[in-house]
Amino acid sequence: MKTKRVAKSGLRLALMAGALAAATGTLAQEFPSKAPIRLIVGFAPGGGTDAIARALNTRMGEVLKQSVVVENRSGAGGTLAADHVAKSPPDGYTVLFTLNNHSINQALYPKLSYDTERDLRGVTLVGSLPQAIAAHPSASANTLQQFLQLGAKDDPKQRVYASGGVGSPGHFAAAYLESLAGVGFTHIPYRGAGPAISDVIGGQVPYILSTLTGLLPHIKAGKLKAIALTSAEPSTLLPNVPTIAESGFPGYDMDSWMGTFVPRATPPAVMRVLHEATLEAMKQPAVRERVEAQAGRLTPGSGEALDAIVGADIKRYTQIVRDRGIKAE
Repeated sequence: MKTKRVAKSGLRLALMAGALAAATGTLAQEFPSKAPIRLIVGFAPGGGTDAIARALNTRMGEVLKQSVVVENRSGAGGTLAADHVAKSPPDGYTVLFTLNNHSINQALYPKLSYDTERDLRGVTLVGSLPQAIAAHPSASANTLQQFLQLGAKDDPKQRVYASGGVGSPGHFAAAYLESLAGVGFTHIPYRGAGPAISDVIGGQVPYILSTLTGLLPHIKAGKLKAIALTSAEPSTLLPNVPTIAESGFPGYDMDSWMGTFVPRATPPAVMRVLHEATLEAMKQPAVRERVEAQAGRLTPGSGEALDAIVGADIKRYTQIVRDRGIKAE
């Protein structure tokens, strides 16, 4: 009798598993059956992140044979966009395209309205945007060592750097370097990288740490000088500029990654369709050219790899917040 009950139970489980597999397969075949798919970008139109998203969405639409539109929900360092996606239906039609602000925000803001790891799941690692320490041509430091020496001195006019804001990738890249080197600078946060770069070019602030996207044209024009790169590897765009890692801090890597996310409960079959469409779009020359125009690199990777990066970054950024006493504005 017991054997029959076990057998019936096993049969029910097998039937349930079969039904689930069939439903998942059907869902993958049906998705996307409507339009549009919304690619939510947490930054204003016209910036580097927005430009890359708009190249990606066009090619994804061609692959999926459905409209993929970019929707900008800028503000609060990308948290407004992430919150919107986290609370959207988990059906694959609302996708977040963001940078490593995604991890920084979880470490910086103690009371987010969503949980980065619990409520969202990575779909595709897209690429990275290297950052750089740059300076006004008249600034005294020309090397990383000279720059760090300023951070160890009590000179309020020289031990100053700008960034795109509290919690920006540039701010955290600088804070991490300060912790490793045991020095301290005065941080001047701006509302975006554009105003910060303008003030450094104008000589109001001597140094800046920001993505190469906005800095590179001014470095090429001689309006800024590059001191060091935050990426693990040198850049072909600035072959004579050393990385921080090779300038005395092995393992230092504070690029700003790019990736896509969906609500945690999104079915794996739907995520697989989105992931494959993103990878296919990334093969198109127009996407590669747009990323390279923003001084970025394509580094395609799985959703699992992206989630692992997010988790590791949250731990590292949380430690930076504690070490440097960083407070959200």
